[in-house]
Amino acid sequence: MNIEYLWEGLDLISNYCTQKLNPEQYILIQNSLLVLQNENRFKNIFFWGRIDGIEKDYFIAFGTYADCLGERKFYYSTDCYNWLMMPYENKELFETCFLCKEPLLGDPTHLTVVKLDPKFSFDENQIILATEPEVVKMKEEDRLSCLVNRITEETAIIPRGAIYKLIDKTAIHNPLFRGLEELEIDDQAYYCHYRDPKNDYISNLAKKPDYNYCIDFLDTIDETFPKKRAFALNMGFNDRVSIIHSCIWPGMTFFHKLNSRKHGFAYFGNGKYNIDFLFML
Repeated sequence: MNIEYLWEGLDLISNYCTQKLNPEQYILIQNSLLVLQNENRFKNIFFWGRIDGIEKDYFIAFGTYADCLGERKFYYSTDCYNWLMMPYENKELFETCFLCKEPLLGDPTHLTVVKLDPKFSFDENQIILATEPEVVKMKEEDRLSCLVNRITEETAIIPRGAIYKLIDKTAIHNPLFRGLEELEIDDQAYYCHYRDPKNDYISNLAKKPDYNYCIDFLDTIDETFPKKRAFALNMGFNDRVSIIHSCIWPGMTFFHKLNSRKHGFAYFGNGKYNIDFLFML
């Protein structure tokens, strides 16, 4: 969520989210992120949200340079004042991260012992062989990085047209974006994932009868598995604000004001994946 309208955005989603920042945390975060932006020369800086821990909570933020999709740096803090750069996601720890059932402690140096599932194979006589379960020690800082990147990859949202692709393939925040209109704001097809597209470029363009090469290159959220069920869209404030919740990662909430460039998302939760979602449909 852009810090330019952080308080307004948090106030809008607070009616649909049980958790929010207190005034002291808000002031600390806003001022410290402005300092962080100046020190690192970010073009834009955003408050990502908070992941709850037992002893301390992790407050997350990220900054962008010229390319808002490919040049993002994430930071975390436990006091809303001192921000530490988050390590890049280690994809080898992906399985380990999601098999870990223990809640986050709040200490980045804490080591968590995770027991992986055994691996099965067949020998020459077609007899099933199983290896001993591997035990992995994972640093909580690496686990936090994996969670933040995965939640962002699957649930971060922007409205259609908020990001503009230049001729040199650089993606920037569209300075001419003025928000979705009345016939668009309540349709999931007009909201996109805030990440590099995974679908084919031509297939994304073909979904829109009025396609635009510069803004319709991103994946829309209505195609996320399960289709039109992964997110829940609600209209509030006299149908002038759309609120979108992630059903897969409970705690991620997005808002967008009608005919306004104001939009953003924030996550408030314990970093737990809703593994039972398909059984809840």
